[in-house]
Amino acid sequence: MTAPPLAWRALRGATALALALFLSACGGWWDDDPPAARLSGVAATGAPIADAVVRVVNAAGNAAIAITNRDGSYTVQIADRAPFMLSVVDAAGKTWYSYAAGAGTAHITPLTTLAMLQANASKPLADLMRAWPSAPLPDTSVLEAAKAVNANLRALMSAHGVDANSVNVFTASDFSASRTGLDAVLDALRVNLDCSPSACTQNITSPAGNLLVVWQGDIATSGITLSWNLAGGSAAAAGGSTVGAGSTATGSTSGTTGAAGGSTGSTTSGSVTVGLGSCKAPVAGTWSMIVQTTVSLGVAVPEICIDGLAGAPASQAEFCGSDSVKAQLPPGVEILGCRYSGDTGTIDARITTPVVVNYTVKYTFVKR
Repeated sequence: MTAPPLAWRALRGATALALALFLSACGGWWDDDPPAARLSGVAATGAPIADAVVRVVNAAGNAAIAITNRDGSYTVQIADRAPFMLSVVDAAGKTWYSYAAGAGTAHITPLTTLAMLQANASKPLADLMRAWPSAPLPDTSVLEAAKAVNANLRALMSAHGVDANSVNVFTASDFSASRTGLDAVLDALRVNLDCSPSACTQNITSPAGNLLVVWQGDIATSGITLSWNLAGGSAAAAGGSTVGAGSTATGSTSGTTGAAGGSTGSTTSGSVTVGLGSCKAPVAGTWSMIVQTTVSLGVAVPEICIDGLAGAPASQAEFCGSDSVKAQLPPGVEILGCRYSGDTGTIDARITTPVVVNYTVKYTFVKR
């Protein structure tokens, strides 16, 4: 049986979640136990980016993850050292980026990606995220870039009832995957980035492929007034829905919640149970994936179980050849080996920064 896209999204999420739980169990890489900031928002390209891993890094180099709900919403907690850069990979394998000047709202969309690219002088954003602790973008530069996005898309925004003079694409309070407002703007365009090792160009078309906007990096932004509308300080994690890589959170979640703290799980979307030893409510005819992590330091990592999958990988080539798994590994982590046999897969990996630690993640697929 060939594993459906959901199974790979679950595998991808479990890989990142297992790593985050391990880093959490280690007690953090910092010495002064900083307060936590909570970020939340919607990841969408028009359609919500569901069951996807949101990664966030702060200015100190700490990382955290969350898994989006069916409507693309997420909440993540991370050490409160702003500014923050975020990313998410959609089902088509495209990576979208965002920014947060502090705790609060941080949507992740093609519009926020365009702003980040503008603020980064059109240089590849994957490189920016890897170098974020040493060279974060100032919030004033990103805000000016957001103005440029509004100016370039003013006509399209106006056509869908969005005020280009005041909407911040990063923090819009009324944004959701609802086909109205900013979501309707996203539905009406397609953003493609063509990147060389040193620079990217943006191509903005209609859904039919017709050129929609010729991007102007130096476009006038007079009359556009934006602000960050920060939440104002640290916040506690919401309902165990996130796991900070390097935070002091335990990462445990309720067995009745959706993927890593999302909406209620079902037989079609999958549900995550952490630290309970086994899946709580498997449904006949579906598959469960049990994730067990072993660390060379002897650190205890909670077992993860994901229910409601429609299938399992059919072969070692299918299990080990998924680029989506490797794409979710944070900087400083490398895969040493991968094998799959009899519905059980194993990935050996190594953390190289800030210390060298080997760990193994075992994935057991069980037909219910």
